[in-house]
Amino acid sequence: MSDKPEISIAGRRFIAALLLICAGLLVAEFIIHRHAYFALEATPLFFALFGFVAFCIVVGGGVLLRKLVMRAPDYFDGDDDA
Repeated sequence: MSDKPEISIAGRRFIAALLLICAGLLVAEFIIHRHAYFALEATPLFFALFGFVAFCIVVGGGVLLRKLVMRAPDYFDGDDDA
């Protein structure tokens, strides 16, 4: 028996549809001409890479922020003034 849960047929179809859409957008990236204001915007896959880097920065910032503001695991188990 596997530890991973089984994916339903609807879930598999949804994932397949997402992959098909991603593949279509990847092909369209090289076919459709962009009217960019800056030279960097005209590079292929710039917005995908920019979004991925921004996502990594946000997630990394969240990890660092958690370490900064997280309470001790036994914070609520302390002695009360009862």
